[in-house]
Amino acid sequence: MTGRRRTGAGLGSLTAAIGAAIVAAGLAGCASGAGTSGGPRPSAQTALPPAAVPLAPIADYRQAVTIAVADHLTVWIEADMVKRWEQGPASFAAAVRRVAALAALPGVAGIKIADELGYRDGMNSATKIRDFLTQTAAALNAAAPGKLLLVDMLVPELGCLPGHQPAGSGAADCATRARAEYPQLSLPDMDTYLRLRMIDVLDLSTDLQADSTYQSWGTTADAAQAAGWREVNRRGWPALVHMQARKALAHPGSFPGSSSQAAADVREFVGIPLAEGARAVDIWAWHQEYDGQMYQLMDPGMRPNALWAQLERLRRAGDVLFTHMSPHSVESGVRSDLAKISTVFTDIFLPAGTG
Repeated sequence: MTGRRRTGAGLGSLTAAIGAAIVAAGLAGCASGAGTSGGPRPSAQTALPPAAVPLAPIADYRQAVTIAVADHLTVWIEADMVKRWEQGPASFAAAVRRVAALAALPGVAGIKIADELGYRDGMNSATKIRDFLTQTAAALNAAAPGKLLLVDMLVPELGCLPGHQPAGSGAADCATRARAEYPQLSLPDMDTYLRLRMIDVLDLSTDLQADSTYQSWGTTADAAQAAGWREVNRRGWPALVHMQARKALAHPGSFPGSSSQAAADVREFVGIPLAEGARAVDIWAWHQEYDGQMYQLMDPGMRPNALWAQLERLRRAGDVLFTHMSPHSVESGVRSDLAKISTVFTDIFLPAGTG
């Protein structure tokens, strides 16, 4: 990891540090509807007072951090700073204060500031993404000095066989569509964001296509995954940030696949990125409701399954694995869930309660 030097005020003068960082980054203009790029912020909530965007009580989140650290897990505080940034300086500053308070606890390595940044989250231009990264890094470097900043991103072009796109091929058409639909996530723009050196860690999804799509192109999903990560290396991203892979492997109910399917999934989404240079893999999620169903990595009742067996194998091999957990979504209890998580995972994302 390149590791930027971080300077700024400690928690004792946190309010002043946040204010100075916000002003320096240009966020003061948000209250009057002007962003650093000269255009209006896309939120009608910009001028609302802090009370309009309340935070959840902090106690449960603080306790979860303490328990996780006691279980020898490395903790990362997770917050949707994009939403807070778009709501304006009062909401943003409240989130920075909350994140900094949790990040100051022993055993916290860093802060995740965005999930799938630029992908269906309203951050639909390169200018907005650059502004967000610059301003958020300034505020958190001041409020939480020494903590690493992590961003989660999905880059559609990487699933289109970069380096293997002859004109008129399905892969070339895939790349063209990806740039047209998500121009802010184009590979050249990704280069620009990383060269800002505003983040330390990138959790990356190569946005693979369906197996049948790759078959129609005369290749496989495994080959496409390797091609995407080789493009990452070719572009020099590992020299700019600590590169990690990410994949949602959780399932509703009991694991629906066989042992061979679990092994194939882990090879494609964990083994290949690690072989191509990823330093860790982020696997969503321990126990979380999504689209009306509860998704989890183990079967109900914390019963092991074929997927869990594969994850245990990775841990025994010494691989670095992250997952996500909330103290308000547990299978048995915060202590028992974290104890089980620690048998497979090395690092955990815990929420900040910023909403």
